[in-house]
Amino acid sequence: MFLKAPLKFDRISSRFTRQRFHPVQKVWKAHLGTDFAAPKGTPIMATADGVVQEARFKVFNGNFVKIKHNATYTTQYLHMSRIGKGMRPGARVSQGQVIGYVGATGLASGPHVCYRFWKNGVQVDALKQNVTINKALDRKYLAEFAHIIQPLQSRLEGMAMGE
Repeated sequence: MFLKAPLKFDRISSRFTRQRFHPVQKVWKAHLGTDFAAPKGTPIMATADGVVQEARFKVFNGNFVKIKHNATYTTQYLHMSRIGKGMRPGARVSQGQVIGYVGATGLASGPHVCYRFWKNGVQVDALKQNVTINKALDRKYLAEFAHIIQPLQSRLEGMAMGE
């Protein structure tokens, strides 16, 4: 499961859209992310477990971190004032782990994080995704799980046979 937002935010200052008037460039263009406005320095969290692909500065993105979660999902967090400690390609991150701090680096008109979400290599609206990532049950709990579900499983099998 992904967190719905990567931080405790004040408001959504810009939504995912195919046409938006860019406040810095002053042109109409797609905005393929969700901007969460918050005070500079607010911690930004990874929305799910994953591996850092990139953690660096680029002119338009400013300071950013990009995380690959699995073969399907990738997220990116733009315009950070600074990147969190230990964020470098190959680093493993956990859901809720601080990966950076809100800023206004790159093409930004004020402090926020632009949260980008990819599904199968295509940017999609993070707020419209219904995402559940299933993790295997840890082996140490398998015996207890089998013991707990056995009576329920027997009941279900009886129902299927018309009992």
